[in-house]
Amino acid sequence: MKSPIPKVLFLIEDGPYLYDNRVRREAICLREAGAQVSVICPNAGDEPFHSEPDGIHVYRYRKPGLGAGLVAHILEYVVSLTSHLFLSLLVAFRHGFSVIHAANPPDLLWMIALPYRLFGIRFVFDHHDLVPELFEARFGSERTSLLAVARYMERMSFRLASHVVSTNESYRQVAIARGGKNESDVTVVRNGPDPADFPETPPAPEIRGLAPVVVGYLGNMNPQDGVDYIVRAAAVIKNDYKRSDIAFVLIGSGDSFDSLVALRDELGLQESMVMTGRIPWDDVVANLSAIDIGVQPDPPGGLNDHSTMNKLMDYMILGKAVVAFDLAETRVSGGDAIAYASGDSANAIAASIVELADNESHRNQLGVSAKERVMQKLAWHHQAPNLIAVYQKLFPSADLGAEKTPDHALKKS
Repeated sequence: MKSPIPKVLFLIEDGPYLYDNRVRREAICLREAGAQVSVICPNAGDEPFHSEPDGIHVYRYRKPGLGAGLVAHILEYVVSLTSHLFLSLLVAFRHGFSVIHAANPPDLLWMIALPYRLFGIRFVFDHHDLVPELFEARFGSERTSLLAVARYMERMSFRLASHVVSTNESYRQVAIARGGKNESDVTVVRNGPDPADFPETPPAPEIRGLAPVVVGYLGNMNPQDGVDYIVRAAAVIKNDYKRSDIAFVLIGSGDSFDSLVALRDELGLQESMVMTGRIPWDDVVANLSAIDIGVQPDPPGGLNDHSTMNKLMDYMILGKAVVAFDLAETRVSGGDAIAYASGDSANAIAASIVELADNESHRNQLGVSAKERVMQKLAWHHQAPNLIAVYQKLFPSADLGAEKTPDHALKKS
């Protein structure tokens, strides 16, 4: 006899549900497989307290924007944890849940799961980032006491987890070696894009008209993301290569957004570089459809070497040539379909962009190879069964299965 379906509560602190493509894909996948799904997340600014996008109950709270410093982050986390706690009680009362599925960063949401574990609620830790390495990249390794706290929080996230979902094999090995998890309790679910999220879309004319060759970026703009490499590379292309036929569109926002705008203006790039901030998903796809080259500027280092970037998958599924630094997990994702910039500098990024700008046939070849690689190996329909298998293991007698997941055509809202 089948047991009741799982009731899953997703917790997100890092950003709104509708902007978190990975969590949204996971939530939709589980709902389509038969689970009841709720989400708690920050408000994007003008969203309602509660709504039901994708047939999922989403509850939102106001997260303060207090700046990029360490103290500001700590205050933000206090507000977020308090909000998650009260909203989890509301969800428990209205809908109930049998598992908490929490995505990092930060490695704090185990605190919300801890009291519920006493009542038999399972905890799935969705390991998106290496937070201790992220802390070092943002604030430096000299803050040893705070770094020790970050490592403790990571250990507790692993220790409390009934199961760990890792974005790649590198993260899986961290969960096993550093987190002490059994191999059977860690499953890789990669950041595979859903083709339904990238419908055939006419290129945005205002972006396509910027220049004969348009270079794009999509993603967060925080210190560790290396977006300043693109801005400085644009200056090198303009001043050293004397090129006026290459323009840029940078999509996204983050703690570094204002300083990046200031750097763009300081370098005199206002006419050749558009910075959109966060925009609706339909506009994201239209803008990316208008570019010729996508850039993943994340610099080499302990965090980025072992991370899988969503932006890379987004460029690839759209059939765009990609420039990236030669990082271990980027090699796993991109293989030979990526143009790898040598070294670690804006000059290296600039040289790779110019090389691709001058070779349209090679650009097109890379784009075709990239899209084929995603569709054959990396897209979400290759990853979804791994996520469902996690929940089948946690709820072996539940009526939950991949045969219930035909609907991948939900549109971004």
